[in-house]
Amino acid sequence: MKFRQFMRGVWERTHVSARFGAMLTAGLIATLVVLNVVIYGLANRFGWYPAAEEHLAHTITGNTDAYLAEVAGRGNVKFIFCDNPENLENDGASNLVWQTVQQYAARYSFISVETVNIYTNPEKVESYKYKTDPDTGEKTKINSINRDSVIVTGAADFVVLSMSMFFVLDEDKVVTAYNGEEIAAAMIHRVQIAEKPKAYFTVSHGETYSSAFYDRVLCAGYDMTTVDLMTEELTGGTGDLLIISSPQYDFVRGNADRGIISELEKIEAFLGAGGSVFVMLDPLVTNTVFLEDFLTDWGITVERAVVDGVRESVMVRDSADSVTTDGYALITTPSGSEAADEIAAGMSAAGAGRVIVSQASPMTLTEREGKEVSAILTTSSSSRAYAAGKPFGEGGSFTVAAMSRDKASGGGVFAVSSSYLTAQDAVTTNEYGNRDMIFSLFRQLAGVSVPTGCTYLLVSPTSLEDLTMREARLWTVLLVGVIPLGVAACGVVILRKRRYR
Repeated sequence: MKFRQFMRGVWERTHVSARFGAMLTAGLIATLVVLNVVIYGLANRFGWYPAAEEHLAHTITGNTDAYLAEVAGRGNVKFIFCDNPENLENDGASNLVWQTVQQYAARYSFISVETVNIYTNPEKVESYKYKTDPDTGEKTKINSINRDSVIVTGAADFVVLSMSMFFVLDEDKVVTAYNGEEIAAAMIHRVQIAEKPKAYFTVSHGETYSSAFYDRVLCAGYDMTTVDLMTEELTGGTGDLLIISSPQYDFVRGNADRGIISELEKIEAFLGAGGSVFVMLDPLVTNTVFLEDFLTDWGITVERAVVDGVRESVMVRDSADSVTTDGYALITTPSGSEAADEIAAGMSAAGAGRVIVSQASPMTLTEREGKEVSAILTTSSSSRAYAAGKPFGEGGSFTVAAMSRDKASGGGVFAVSSSYLTAQDAVTTNEYGNRDMIFSLFRQLAGVSVPTGCTYLLVSPTSLEDLTMREARLWTVLLVGVIPLGVAACGVVILRKRRYR
């Protein structure tokens, strides 16, 4: 009887202890989850991030020497910081920009640095803040300038930047890297050139553009503007660029009898004058028939399927060379064409990573008289195409980006069957090569000069971003299977030796 009471007491104490332990563990986990959510929310809402105990350091390379030599003889360039040196040095972010610009000034004799207290000497920055009408004397505000501003002024132009422009932000506005070397070099080059090439972004077709892509275009030296081809004229020449990104509605072919202006005829005229066109298509949008016909005329056909009389998207899937489990975020490679090799060489010199193209349609290339048609990006041989959830055609390597150049005018068309090439997270990551790919395309397509080979100071580790599913499976087998089995085998050997010792 006493033994039963003793065992019952032990069981009750053990049961209570187990319940208490489980409650304590659950409470601790819940507290950590709540704290994590609160801290993440505050960080995203107010920009609260833990400050590093020591300032990050960054040293510029000599890779911009040839790029800046193009404008070194045109006059002097000055960086004006709108705060005193002590504040710039004591703030972690400002200190990075401050030190980078100081290094440029030390390396190149035509570059200098100045600081201005905009509160005690506002007149020193007034000419960068307002534009004065020479006839009426009326002032118009053209820039907002505060302590966070950096003014770059040169022989031909000036720009007003914020400190955030020198950093790479992801789609959640979180800093992933410091990009000050490239931004500073691009702005030095920019303010020395009076006549800049034009970049036109089409509107009125539901287009979307990422801010990271805008920054790429700005750093390539373009003056950017929007254009509505239905109501506005499109003028341009060699070096100018028309950008069409993810249109949701088709372009107008035109009808002279009904007085309808042809948007596509304006684009053809732009190309005939030596301009170039950069087209990114959303593969899920199948109603851009006239725009796709225009590309076909240039030898680039986006594959579509007709299912039960309905025009359907065709998508490339690769279960091995993809960075996502669904197989649609494709790791591409240069096709091997002459144009692709030149683009790849520029990317290789910049140390670029692999280019990711997500949700892409296959392209068929056809030779056209007077045009040079080249595949640029292709998928791996393990790819398959699907339409309406079913296999479409034969498997193998597919072209997902191509270029066609007019041999007479020099104008060219680049087309990619995915809008992800220039998406915010694709361009701002430290692992993908999309960012350098865009620069190489601009240089190859439009002949513009771009800063390449600049170093990035990484803030957020992203080493797993471009891990393919094939590599992920190998690591999974290694970590889940091979290593545990190895440890178990070693354990068995040790136990047997101890047992028979």
